[in-house]
Amino acid sequence: SDLSTSNILFSIDDIIYAPDESSVPTIFDKMDNKNRKTKIDSIKNKYECRKLLKGMYPKLYFKAIKIDRIPNLVLPDANRKYFIKPQKGFFGIGVKKIDQNTDLVKLTKELKGEIDKGSKYFSNEVFTSNDFLIEENIEGEEYTFDLFYNEQGKPVIVNFCHHPMSTIKDYFHLLYYTCPDIYERFAQQVIEIFTELNKTLCIKNLPIHAEFKEQHGKLIPIEINIPRFGGFGLADLPHYAYGVNSFNYFFENKEPDWDNILKKHGGKYYGWVLCYNPINMDTQRYLPDYTKLTRDLGNVIHIEKLNYKCNPVFAIAYISTSSQIDLSKIATIDFQKYIKK
Repeated sequence: SDLSTSNILFSIDDIIYAPDESSVPTIFDKMDNKNRKTKIDSIKNKYECRKLLKGMYPKLYFKAIKIDRIPNLVLPDANRKYFIKPQKGFFGIGVKKIDQNTDLVKLTKELKGEIDKGSKYFSNEVFTSNDFLIEENIEGEEYTFDLFYNEQGKPVIVNFCHHPMSTIKDYFHLLYYTCPDIYERFAQQVIEIFTELNKTLCIKNLPIHAEFKEQHGKLIPIEINIPRFGGFGLADLPHYAYGVNSFNYFFENKEPDWDNILKKHGGKYYGWVLCYNPINMDTQRYLPDYTKLTRDLGNVIHIEKLNYKCNPVFAIAYISTSSQIDLSKIATIDFQKYIKK
């Protein structure tokens, strides 16, 4: 049944999961504890979240700004780069790197256009169209973790990935992959970060998707999404890789025994590939060539075909390999090769 028209209310102890960002406003409306709602919103809002993390990262520059004030923005350091992004957003929409030479008038027009375009695929309530965040550019490799606060408020990790950048900027979320080394290097840091964060928030029974940049072995959060895991099927990667169903562990309040699980997967890499509609693809004249795509991706564990006429992507593929070279090749994919009449 439709949650929005039901009599269901979520109490402070209920386990809550949002299947996608557009469902969050409906879930908020059904929460009977205002304090819990405020705590969730303080993480979802990127500016408020930066304030929560300031004690752990005191030197990190960030600032709130209204979109109409962006053309008059003066950056604090002419030699540094910065990111500007909606205080609430999804799928990288409205996220731009800027510096002293950026045409801010042109940028403002682009941001307004992207927010309008994004609303075709996602609810308008997912984006703050007026309130933006400026923060210093954090260099480094990107990693993501799915975790949840259990019934005792303890953080539990259920997914961990490296996110290498695509050579085509429009395919930003092209590839994420998991391997034992990521867990071994960073799991303890992630647990410490979210344990410290929860000393302030005191939340439980909620899932989180967190993104980080690595600098000299230290992880710095760049985005935290709640109450969900990675979107577009990324949360299913540990299922296809390790037999770990993130959702079962969350709803059953269990913790994976990663040390034993990962012993069986040494030297293996498992990837999640988001297959984008090619830029300016005419979806009335062309359709995806799934056969060619599957052949070129190598060992495909599973492929989920999507309605490419209603989504900006046409498939999600889960792959396995023993070679990082294979992963590097995937990061260079141009999906123009995978459409046909």
